[in-house]
Amino acid sequence: MLAEPDVLQTAGARIFFSYWDSLPKKDFVPDRSDFSPGRIAALMPAVTILEVVSEDLILQRLTGTAICRALGFDPTGGNALEMMQPSVRPDYLNLIRKQISTPCGRWNLIRSRRDNLIDRVEVLTLPMRHAPTGHWMILSYFGTIESISYDPGPYEILAYENTSWVDIGAGVPR
Repeated sequence: MLAEPDVLQTAGARIFFSYWDSLPKKDFVPDRSDFSPGRIAALMPAVTILEVVSEDLILQRLTGTAICRALGFDPTGGNALEMMQPSVRPDYLNLIRKQISTPCGRWNLIRSRRDNLIDRVEVLTLPMRHAPTGHWMILSYFGTIESISYDPGPYEILAYENTSWVDIGAGVPR
């Protein structure tokens, strides 16, 4: 069992990490077949699973209901890259590359707009493998920390305020 990362701010993120850490692992990472959504049912509305197929295709395999509500639609089955501005994609792909080249967790503190509110949200992303395809998967939990202000408009990630790598035993990217 790994020590809980110091950066986690919400109870949901701590429970999410603890569940992921309890899964059997090969080379520091669990397989998708060992992940059981029912074991963290209360958190699932704020969970996503992405499958990294290629540099151009990151499939949205699962999108929790709270995330769908914030987005205003269900992106499940689509390419996650199409939901972000083209200017953001290279930085996002770089984070994904780093996370799977040195299997590790990633914690972000973001500012986003949802339901006409600006929120500060922690996002904990942890790697999984998908044995049938050989692809990496990214399991994420989104935990709202606080609402900051009112700002009419659709869901949008406005800023990454902080990023930290979480060592799961293989080290962290440089």
